[in-house]
Amino acid sequence: MTVVELASPYVDTRAEDLRFSLSTQLQPAVAERRVGGLDLRILGASHQVVVLDGPAVGLVETVAYLPQVDTPLPPEHETELYRMTSAVHELDRDELQRWIDESAPRWRGEQTIVARFPGDPLALTVLAAQAGGRSWQSWHVYPQHGQVVHTRTVLGESDDPQERS
Repeated sequence: MTVVELASPYVDTRAEDLRFSLSTQLQPAVAERRVGGLDLRILGASHQVVVLDGPAVGLVETVAYLPQVDTPLPPEHETELYRMTSAVHELDRDELQRWIDESAPRWRGEQTIVARFPGDPLALTVLAAQAGGRSWQSWHVYPQHGQVVHTRTVLGESDDPQERS
């Protein structure tokens, strides 16, 4: 796991502000990590994942607050080579702290990048790739609104039933 303590201020956004795209150009990243055939990129309180090899090479998943992108983050988006699901969880501050404490062990490992933002210890963005670089998950914690946005993406057909749920 790579933990990045960011100097940039936390962007005040919320789940409803997030937009989704598979064709947005690369945005400036505040933290970045290559994992297998993926480039995991944290953009303030959001993310981009760039697929560097395989059948979906060149795909750029963007989940971010970008005024130029019109598509809100959908609960599900699927193409022939790509499937993404998202969910928003509403938690009070104590529940957020417990959720982070319980989730942190899952984030340990070489395939995860965690960005911590100054000003609020609960302000996190996490990207975690699964073995083989065929899938990844993200968690965007917006403590000021008591929200955790979770996305799960799978490229192609998965043999792992957990990746399909």
